[in-house]
Amino acid sequence: MNDRAQHPDEFATAFEPALARLQIRIETACGSEAEWPAKVSAGIRAALAFAAADPAAAQILTNEAMAEGKAGFARYDRMIEHFAAALQPGRAERPEGEWLPEITEKTMVGGVAMLIAQRLNFDRHAELPAIAPEAIQFVLTPYLGAAEAKRVAYDGAG
Repeated sequence: MNDRAQHPDEFATAFEPALARLQIRIETACGSEAEWPAKVSAGIRAALAFAAADPAAAQILTNEAMAEGKAGFARYDRMIEHFAAALQPGRAERPEGEWLPEITEKTMVGGVAMLIAQRLNFDRHAELPAIAPEAIQFVLTPYLGAAEAKRVAYDGAG
């Protein structure tokens, strides 16, 4: 159990500013893109770069939130819901989009959060930016199909 678990207010005080910094980083990155797939790509790259540059904040948003109990999980879930909403427009990218399971967006965002949490657990946060193309392909595949998701993911890999 982490030190903040003994003081829930301390966790909230650490979580909220970390989330705000992540949101700003992602919104700024997405704002410079016109097309939805490019926005998603930019957002994922920004999230991974954020976690690599500020592993303490990323730790609070992922592993510590999950270890915090009910209140931590509620904050984590709210974060996942927030970023999942940005994937909703992807359903319009393909004719079958309306048949995607309702949990698709949360699953995609949760998968990226787990990639981050795992790297943090093994002190491998510095490699997060390098896995961006794979994470982008993972997230975009349900919406664009495998070939187009791979093209978008690796076209921006420069």
